[in-house]
Parts: sequence; structure tokens; C-alpha cells
Amino acid sequence: MKVTGYSERGVLNSLLYQIAYSEQANDLLAGLLATAHFPRQGRLELAIREAEVLVEQSLSDFGDADAVLLLRTLDGQVCVFVEAKVKPCQAPPWRIEQEFDRFWAGTQGTVDSSNLFTQMYHKVRFSQALRVGWTQLEQGVRFPPSSSKATRKIGNNAVVRRAVEKMRPYIGCTYFLALVPDETRRVVAFFERLLAHVLPEGYEGWDTAWYGHLSWHEVEVFCQERKLSHTLDVLEFNRGQID
Repeated sequence: MKVTGYSERGVLNSLLYQIAYSEQANDLLAGLLATAHFPRQGRLELAIREAEVLVEQSLSDFGDADAVLLLRTLDGQVCVFVEAKVKPCQAPPWRIEQEFDRFWAGTQGTVDSSNLFTQMYHKVRFSQALRVGWTQLEQGVRFPPSSSKATRKIGNNAVVRRAVEKMRPYIGCTYFLALVPDETRRVVAFFERLLAHVLPEGYEGWDTAWYGHLSWHEVEVFCQERKLSHTLDVLEFNRGQID
């Protein structure tokens, strides 16, 4: 039986499952993360001893994460939130600057909850609150006036709370990875030229120091080099949405 996934969830799931069922799973995952760019942290080189991945994990009021990587390394424990984006085939090319412009415009009214930068900010605020502890998450985290909710809480969903409990030991060192359908050179320039120097008014806890990025093209090259044939088939099936 062959399973072919659609859109960002389908491709990301294919990639993660193919890595998970490989005999070199930890090395492959480390290699994928080393391919990403973290402009203010440098190359992310991890000697992964053990990994658990939460796929499409709800965080209640803080939104869903396309993937949460919980990594035990030789140097400690690391959490990586992954937010992936594609575009509809019939839509114009997806551009990182335009995505940020839409977010910036929303800060003057109401930000779009599906925007990449809204989603990453939610995960930053979640991780900051979790470092403080359960009380902060349960009482609520204050969000800016342009957010659709003034206060965001973790809620009482038992599965969500189990996931949060899993994250707690890892949250002290957290990265936020954007997986996008744009050219690497354009995304690199944006992260280095603009993103590191902006601060939306009223956005408490805004911090892009641990942001990184990876293009679908780089994922495809990685899969070619590591001979991840099934994920390559899924990437090809989704051609037009990931480029």
C-alpha cells in the first residue's frame, strides 16, 4: 500500500515518518536540522541520542504546531517547533516579505491566526509561559489588542496537557523553525535584513533570536542526498504548492 499526503501536512508527515522508520533516524533528523538556517544562533548541529515528535499538536489557545521535536542530545535537551507553509497551486508565488507585511498590517487591526508570524509568536509566548510553569498557562497569557484573544490559556484538554507535560523538560532550549515555499536566498535576506530589527508595538515577549528557516527546495535536496524516495514522491505530487 502506498500513502501519498497532500499539502504541508502530507509532505511533513511523510518526511518525519520516513526518517522515524529509518535505521539512521537520529542521524537523519540531525542532518535535516543542520540544513536549516538560524541566523542569530548559527548552524544547528546536534548529536541526537533520542527523539520524540508530536505531529499537528494542539496547544489550545496557542494554536496548533505542525510538529514539535523533543530531542535528547549529548549536550542536553532541545525543543523545536516547526511551522510549515505551502501555497495553493493557482495562487501567485508565496513570498516571505509579503507574509510578514500581512502580519504587520494586522498588528494595526486584527492579525490573521493562520499567518506564519502570528503562529510563531504564539509558540514563543507559549514557551515563555511554560518556563514559568503551569500556573501561568492556566491563569492566562496576555496578548496584544490585535490578537483575536486578549488572554490565552492552555485549557483542560487531557491530551493537550499530556503533550505540554512532555515538553516541559525540553522547553529551556527552544527553537522555532519556519518551513516555507520561497527561495532560500530571499528568505535568508529577509531574516537578516528585516526580521532581526523589528518590534511590533504592544507585542510583549516578541523575540526572533531563536527563529530559523528552511525551504522546501532544501528539503528536496536533502531527500535526494539521503535517498528518501517516498518523501520525494510526495514532494513531486505536491509540485506547484511547495515552489
